[in-house]
Amino acid sequence: MDGVPLILLVALAASVPAMLAQELARAAAALLLTRGRVCVLLGAGRPVFAVRLGRLVVGPTRRWLWGGECLHAPSVSRRRATAILLAGPLTGDACFALAAALALSWRGAATHHPHEQVALWVFALVALARASLDLARLRGRWPGAADAAR
Repeated sequence: MDGVPLILLVALAASVPAMLAQELARAAAALLLTRGRVCVLLGAGRPVFAVRLGRLVVGPTRRWLWGGECLHAPSVSRRRATAILLAGPLTGDACFALAAALALSWRGAATHHPHEQVALWVFALVALARASLDLARLRGRWPGAADAAR
């Protein structure tokens, strides 16, 4: 398999680690900045099962490929809630920068390891796309955005 189907398959496979990186970064920020339980949903809908690690609960859903959500106590300050919300896209941007730098600096990858280099590029672009979409979705959900609109 070569060409577009391979790239689409790699993009599908790269979306899972990119989602995990973003949601687990949000969970880490929420665990540091809140006192209650933090729940990470891998996908949308009800979790199929849940794994509990201290205050962290991770639950994959049936629709786990692209989306994810980090739930925490709503009674945090606006500053802490903003830090938790931004932890995901910042991690996505860091994943993009790291994977792109690795793909660029890998000597001889284009001739000896082309599939691995394409996988790195695709992962970098998927992480960047997820971070950008995440920021676009958060545009109206900033803590206190309803108060500022009035």
